[in-house]
Parts: sequence; C-alpha cells; structure tokens
Amino acid sequence: MVILQALLTLLTRSAGKLLNTAFGWATVMLFGRVSKDRQIYLSVIAFGSVLWIVALISLAAPGFGTFLLTFVTLPKWVDKRLIRLAMMAAVLVIPALVGLVSLRMLEPGARPRGAAAKVVTVLRGYPYTVGLAITLVLMTVFAPVLRVRNLARRWETQHVPMLVKPDDYLTVVEEVQAALRTGGIPTTRATVTWMLRLPTKFLSLFARYAMATVAADHLTRLVAPEVEILLHPSDLVISGRERAATRARAILAERLTVTRAYLTWDKESNEVEDRIREIWQAMRDGRMDEAAATLAAVQYRLRELDVPYDEWEVLFREALLAETALLRGRMPSAARAA
Repeated sequence: MVILQALLTLLTRSAGKLLNTAFGWATVMLFGRVSKDRQIYLSVIAFGSVLWIVALISLAAPGFGTFLLTFVTLPKWVDKRLIRLAMMAAVLVIPALVGLVSLRMLEPGARPRGAAAKVVTVLRGYPYTVGLAITLVLMTVFAPVLRVRNLARRWETQHVPMLVKPDDYLTVVEEVQAALRTGGIPTTRATVTWMLRLPTKFLSLFARYAMATVAADHLTRLVAPEVEILLHPSDLVISGRERAATRARAILAERLTVTRAYLTWDKESNEVEDRIREIWQAMRDGRMDEAAATLAAVQYRLRELDVPYDEWEVLFREALLAETALLRGRMPSAARAA
C-alpha cells in the first residue's frame, strides 16, 4: 500500500509538471509573449479562470472534488462541508476578481471612470472567466500537439517583441509581409490551424473587451516553404529551421522599422519610436533639416532614457537606420554644395 501510494504521488507530481508545462505553452501560443507589466495580470487572470473551472466541476461532480482532495492532507478538524462552501464561494467570487484585474490589462486612458462603469467591468469578469477557462483548457490539450509538430519538423521558435493596436493588426500583417518579400522571403497568407482558431473564437466571444490588447480576433500567419510567421498583438512568432528563422528575423529587424507596430513595450520607448516615425515622415516629405533636428533630439533622449537594455538596443538600431537613410538622402545636396 505504501509503495502504491508513493507511486501515485510520483505520477501525480510528474503529471503536474507536464500540465504546468502545457499550460505555459498554451498561454504563449494563444497570446504570444506579453510585456512584464501585463504578464503579471494575465497570469493572475489565467490562474483564476482555471481555478474557477476546477471549483465548478468539483461542485457539479462531487466525485471529482473528492479525487482532488486525496492529494491534499487536510487537518482533521476541517469539515468537508466547509470545503464545499469554499468552492461555492470561489465559483461566485473568482469571476468578480478576474473582472477587477482585467482593468489593469487596459491602457490607462481606456480604463472606465466612475463607480458605475467600474462595476460593469467587474461584472464582465463572469463571461471573461468562462471564456478564458474554456480557452485555456482547450489550449492545454492542443499546445503539446502543436509543439510536437514543430519538433517533428525540427523547427525552432523565435519571438520578436511587438505591440500592435487591435485596429492596426491587418495593416501590420501587410507591412510584415512586404518586409519579408523585399528581403527575399515571399510568403502567402493563411489562417492559423483550427487548434488555435477554436480557442480564440471562445475567447473573442466571451472576453473580447478585456483581451483585445493581447489576443487578435483573426490571427493570421504568413507561410513560406521554410518559415512561418504568426503575429499576435503583443508578439511576433517566427517558426522554422534555425537558419531560415534567423534570416527572417534579421530581415524584419532591418526593414520593419517604420510601421504601425511598436517594437518595444515600454511607454517611454513607444514615445521615442513615435519620434523616429516623425523622422521618416519628414524625410519622405523632403523636410531634411527638420528630420535632422528630430534625429538629434532622439539621440539626446536615448542617452538619458531609463528602459531595459534590450529595448534601448532596439531604439538605438532604429535611430541608426534613420540616421543612415538621412545621410544618404542628404549626400547629393552636400555634393552639389561642395
């Protein structure tokens, strides 16, 4: 009996680790990698949704709850009726907490103001929780399958931080496709696999308002023979053989500098990217002196900017590309002046 119990404990721990890994894959495949400030809230919402569905199933099927309790050592004074009441409370309270935390997923300017509006958002936590719970359960099943498929093809996955507003999603897809085509990788648009479409439909149905900044309604992938690109609102995922994926990433790093998407997550970094866009627009309009002045201001800002190094490096590269283009654009005039 002791050996059997030890074996069950070992199997349970292994299953728990596998389930945790699958859950992590599911979150990344569904939302991509999100910024650290939102990652905390997304994790809380995801965990709360899963906890809610476990509590709900335990109430609907007491046998399931009893099975779960076999893996937990409870004090003798704990009455099982109290556990059932706690599960009922969890089913009622967790969605409201999810709605409350979902406020933090919105941009500060988009958050509701006033008590009534905030109460409405909190109440929306109930459909949010249902939709996200169903979505994550499906993705926890599908994610290992998708992962194994990539492993079978000997493909690796690379992530490029990117922040895309929901209204600009399809425009950015076009810009990414154009950048790859210019770099020598022609792609065709394709819908994502049904194993991603189905969970996303549930998420859009129940939680579109809260998850608009991290999940697109119509996820689109760009397909080439050796590489695939999947764009999330907060992440660009490159899948392919190591050499092909690295080449695609290099092309995007070089050419995807003036788009509707941000290549950084920090608000201050986004503001610098806006200024760099102004440089490119000024060059297109022939306002070279204005472009040079804006570039000087950006370079000065970079020396004082307090952001993570990887974001600073992206901004430095974008500014350097703008400076190179500006110098090339001014060379004919300089030559004539000489």
